Amino acid sequence: MGCHDPERSISAGIQVAEGVGGPTIALSSAAPGAERMTEARSPNEADPLTDLHALGRSRILRFGSLVSLTALLSTVVPSCGGAGATPEDVERSRREFQLAATLRQEGSVPAAIERLRRAMELDPENAEAELLMGYIQMERHDAASAEAHLRRGVELLITANREGATLAEARNIWGLSLVTLDRCQDAIEPLRASAMDELNRAPHLAWGNLALAQICLEHDPAALRALEQAVRMQPRFCVGYFRMGQVYLGQERLDDADRVLTQAIEADPSCTESYQEAYALRGEVRARLGRREEALSDFEHCVELGARSAAGQSCQHFLEESN
Repeated sequence: MGCHDPERSISAGIQVAEGVGGPTIALSSAAPGAERMTEARSPNEADPLTDLHALGRSRILRFGSLVSLTALLSTVVPSCGGAGATPEDVERSRREFQLAATLRQEGSVPAAIERLRRAMELDPENAEAELLMGYIQMERHDAASAEAHLRRGVELLITANREGATLAEARNIWGLSLVTLDRCQDAIEPLRASAMDELNRAPHLAWGNLALAQICLEHDPAALRALEQAVRMQPRFCVGYFRMGQVYLGQERLDDADRVLTQAIEADPSCTESYQEAYALRGEVRARLGRREEALSDFEHCVELGARSAAGQSCQHFLEESN
């Protein structure tokens, strides 16, 4: 039986809620449809119309989608082991990884990190340990550490000729870590490879993150093409519609922005109930279109979803200025 024989695969034992509408799991998990923005801002900083758009463009990097760990690590194939790793070390590394996955699921992140470090010491070629460490560091908002571990995990998978869903999804998360670090040009290659991999079980997420990198680079036409592909593959991908709305607003294509932002809100029930930023941006678009009452309704709903968030305060400021 070979080192990478799929018959020896085991379940990672990680369960993360996965949805098709908003980000599967955002860097903050306060809302199922989009990340909650928590920074306080003064209502006197800027005009709410221009400021909401600036807010959307400047914070777009925070709407990255991470695939489910259940998908990413559902198959753990023991490696042949790094230099000096004995078969016993490889097996112990595998068990340390499994324990780390369980500890993370239970919320014991520091203990999980300790176990993952031990797993990587025992077997420097344990790709899954590198990937899980990278995922945890993304959740901890340490994108630099995450990128290093995710890059190493992807390299190990490629070296071991482990083509498949795990590699496709690992490239997606690695690319997202690069975008988070503003290394957007570097993110294009892994994200495109992930998006175009026919074994990727959630390609719309990779297309969405590829668009994120293109928006970061101000390549709006390319971003729109990627987003159109994302929502074609998954019509309930509300973040994809939201990003399209941001691009259209930047191009002053207000009718198109209104159309796709409505789709962002209605594409999935989780988005209708919680996508505060989509209501805020659609309110701005409708105000610019002269549809005052509809704009006010969107801003009111935005505030109801969270008056203390950055988007909520911007919406509240607009409402106050309109009275």
